[in-house]
Amino acid sequence: METTTRSTATLPDSPAEVLAALKSEQDHRRASEVRSMRLAAHWVALHPALDPSCPDACFQSPKTLAGQGSPVIDEFCIPDVATMLGMTCDSVGSWLTDIIELRYRLPQLWAGVLAGLVTPWRARRIAQTTLGLTPEAASFVDEQTAWCANRLTPTQLSRLVDHARARYMPEELAKETEAAADRRHVTFDTDQVSFDGTLHLEADLDLPDALGLAEAVSAGAAHHLALGSTDTLDGRRATALGDLARHQLALGFDDEDPDPAPQPPTTQIVLHAHLSAHAITRLDLANSGECLTGSVEQAGGRVLTADQIAAWCGRPDVTVVVKPVIDLRDRLETGGYTPTHAIREHVIARDRTCVFPWCGRNARRCDLDHVIPYDHHHPDRGGTTSTDNLAALCRRHHRLKTHGRWSYTMTDPGVFVWTSPHGHQYLRDHTGSRPIDRADPTEPSGHPPDI
Repeated sequence: METTTRSTATLPDSPAEVLAALKSEQDHRRASEVRSMRLAAHWVALHPALDPSCPDACFQSPKTLAGQGSPVIDEFCIPDVATMLGMTCDSVGSWLTDIIELRYRLPQLWAGVLAGLVTPWRARRIAQTTLGLTPEAASFVDEQTAWCANRLTPTQLSRLVDHARARYMPEELAKETEAAADRRHVTFDTDQVSFDGTLHLEADLDLPDALGLAEAVSAGAAHHLALGSTDTLDGRRATALGDLARHQLALGFDDEDPDPAPQPPTTQIVLHAHLSAHAITRLDLANSGECLTGSVEQAGGRVLTADQIAAWCGRPDVTVVVKPVIDLRDRLETGGYTPTHAIREHVIARDRTCVFPWCGRNARRCDLDHVIPYDHHHPDRGGTTSTDNLAALCRRHHRLKTHGRWSYTMTDPGVFVWTSPHGHQYLRDHTGSRPIDRADPTEPSGHPPDI
């Protein structure tokens, strides 16, 4: 009881002191984890795989835990660490795999961890994504993330790794694309019909087919709502899918027409490709072994090869829409509260995600918030509806800014400084997020990665 009372008495009194204490504890944990990772790397170095001609080699189990080019170690050294730490061999093996990947294949990130500039768990998360990459692709990820690892969202990291795979592993990517075609399926689980008469359906489709089906199902659900349906959205979508099947069965398949009339395009794919002029003409890729990449917004902005995109857009049932290039240097403004379509597209292209620190929600699913509030009673006194006064905020962080005493300013287009209720400040720009009232990683010497 006495120990509990003494411990409770040492707790901070104010919320600001609690935050400071939490940050101090986190710093201690990070420093301790860095020391543990350094010791683990040394343990690995002390247990290399012996030459098979060595007499003691029969007592070893050589194994490469990390990616291509990492050292072969004695697998039998893992149980010693596991039992000492009270952990399973599998969990220690995974931990050592991350450390080996960092130490031998991601040297810039490893140096950042040892210097206290990169949070250990963030470095390990990056290492887990590079295990299957070639040394060249892993080196690319290392170079692009070492200085901004603490700012990366999972989506940005995934996109960057996809770029590395497309640029440095085109043959492997082509094989995966071919294998993905074999994984397409539509499965009806007829053995598990529920008591209420529903049946589970699972499918993996080509992207254009999936987008077309999603559009048709959404339109059907909206039609049922207009007709007065009281079902939930999911219920109406399920009914709409059944309508599609019944409609097709009623029409049948015209197998006798040797030259059927082409069907009008039904699917629209919006592409956002970031390519240099040389890359577009392939002049710099002729002998490099690299391939062009683009991204499909309706697929979550994931990186895809230009060949995949060309194949999809070459289908007769897909419309290719070339939108005007958005020059983010322009300033657009409109009278009134509601942004125009051009302004909205400009802000989405600039911000890409919600602009709250470390939030990765797609900007297209966000609200457009007036940084300086719009005055509905006196529009000439409030913030303008313009690209330099609008920012993408997801609904949660929009409410936080409006009602939660958080505030922010736009210091440059796409650059935001957030201030918490306790006065802590954070900078969010196209490279990610970071605190600006505490020590942060060194700035890059070259151009930032396209993430």
